[in-house]
Amino acid sequence: MAKIRTHYDNLKVARNAPDIVIKAAHKALLQIHHPDKADDKTRAERITRILNEAREVLLDPVRRKQHDDWIKAQERGHKHHGQAGPAPADTPPPPKESSVGEQLIGVFRALSNGIAHDTETRLVWCRFVLGQSWQADKVEGEPALYAWQAAHEAVQLFNQQGGHAGHRDWRLPTVSELKTLLNSQAAQQGFIDSLVFPSNPRWLWTSSPYAGYGGGAWLVNFSEGLAINDSPSLPCAVRLVRG
Repeated sequence: MAKIRTHYDNLKVARNAPDIVIKAAHKALLQIHHPDKADDKTRAERITRILNEAREVLLDPVRRKQHDDWIKAQERGHKHHGQAGPAPADTPPPPKESSVGEQLIGVFRALSNGIAHDTETRLVWCRFVLGQSWQADKVEGEPALYAWQAAHEAVQLFNQQGGHAGHRDWRLPTVSELKTLLNSQAAQQGFIDSLVFPSNPRWLWTSSPYAGYGGGAWLVNFSEGLAINDSPSLPCAVRLVRG
């Protein structure tokens, strides 16, 4: 019987592996197959995408169950027919990212489902901000503005209502994470790559409170390309991240 290939196989873990084992296996394999260390960078990038997809699926309870159900259906089919063959018509395929359009833009893998993978930091960003939506490979709507505490509550509500792209663990970025989107070469477009993030407000909240005198919270100004702390009552937009 031909062996089916699963996300567990790609990460070299058991099917009952807990999250901590999945994370450790993903990290170890990434170190081995990192494109910067490989002679064949194209192959290494392909392997990296496979490893990242496996990690995302297996750490998401809903997608992991879908994948487990697909494995069981495939194995039942193999047992019944005695050999590998086409999956039954009512068997869903394993969740995969290959059906989503992808474009390499700088350090980002910009996907047509409205998310962008930073290949250097390994963070995954929404290509739109709260209040907007992603429709037909572009941003629709206007940004919503929140005070700092309300921004946290809005993110929680966003996840409770289904999140985006199959994920419900989106969050506010830290100030250091949001600063990684600052791009001095894109100053004409507001210090951010507008091909990856087509609509970017001037002010964006981070999750980082200000520890100095007076309190407040950190935000990033994409018009001037800098991070500052200010009053938590200031209305600012929210760009979501995960990872």
